[in-house]
Amino acid sequence: METIMDIHAGICIKGARAICEAVGENPKQIVRLVSELGLPAWRRNGSGSWRALPEDLKSWVLKQRNQHLPPTMPDGIPQQQQ
Repeated sequence: METIMDIHAGICIKGARAICEAVGENPKQIVRLVSELGLPAWRRNGSGSWRALPEDLKSWVLKQRNQHLPPTMPDGIPQQQQ
């Protein structure tokens, strides 16, 4: 099965919609995602279409996942939240 990252495996992803679709976010939130959450996307001279590299987006998604996973115990089992 082809994933969204496979579809966008080119050199650069262009456009807020395509970038946000690749990372599972709302394109209306791209400015906040970039400025507050560090989404690795940019616009030339601060205007025009948003652009991002697929490998940067994958790294960002993995970082987001790791930040939100529950801590694990030494045996690899997630700790119960109290």
